[in-house]
Amino acid sequence: MLTTPHSGYRNTLLSAASLLSIAFLSLGAAGCQSTTSVVSDAPVATSTTMTHGIMSTQSSYKDTRYLTIDGKDYPVYENSARIVVNKAKNSPELVADIFDGKAESAVPGYKVMFIVRTNSVAAEGRKLDNGQVIENRMIHRGSKSLVGIPVVDGQAKLDQAQLLDFDIIYDDVNKDLAAGEVVKPRGQKLTKADTPVTNKQVTIRSLTLPNIASGESAGGGVDFEASATVAGKQIKTGANSAFNIFYTVDSDNARGF
Repeated sequence: MLTTPHSGYRNTLLSAASLLSIAFLSLGAAGCQSTTSVVSDAPVATSTTMTHGIMSTQSSYKDTRYLTIDGKDYPVYENSARIVVNKAKNSPELVADIFDGKAESAVPGYKVMFIVRTNSVAAEGRKLDNGQVIENRMIHRGSKSLVGIPVVDGQAKLDQAQLLDFDIIYDDVNKDLAAGEVVKPRGQKLTKADTPVTNKQVTIRSLTLPNIASGESAGGGVDFEASATVAGKQIKTGANSAFNIFYTVDSDNARGF
């Protein structure tokens, strides 16, 4: 376990072959902020050909996700992720410093955002300035956990993951819809620009990526928990689930990173 977010790392450059062999699929342990080492069964993200010719993944994620604020449950139904990928869009981008210069020394690694939320989507409900019409997604409640995963000697170190940023949206889960409305309104943001966020911790027990090179936008999965104190409130969020949606962005358009 590391005593600081930046001690003991080496500025490691990876070859293309190393990138392809990164153990994103391997076991994780408790995040380096945690004092307890957690070991789990490894959901290995490989496929096998069954006798009837249908492929089946061998990962073993469950179907659970959660968000609690001061111990109160806020039901969430989707587990998604967003990761920075390389220019070729075929593998995660190895960034030079997951801390963006905010630590004493640079730590190379990957940056991924885990998203746990409840939302409503209105098809073709939003028109952009360029005239394109897209879905209108309304977030009612949920969390975004921006995580940095150090890479040391060509290996992604899930047990040294760092919670870099934290975002919470919540609503009144017991409030009825207003008369004539068919969709709940957007939730309110707990983590505003001036809101103190302290005691940030993350544990990643397992992380499996979909096939980025082929363009998969779902699948893979994660078993993680993140927590923090936000404006004096104790927040816990996490999931043990496949990704319902898997977003990729390059470093030039890394919104939220």
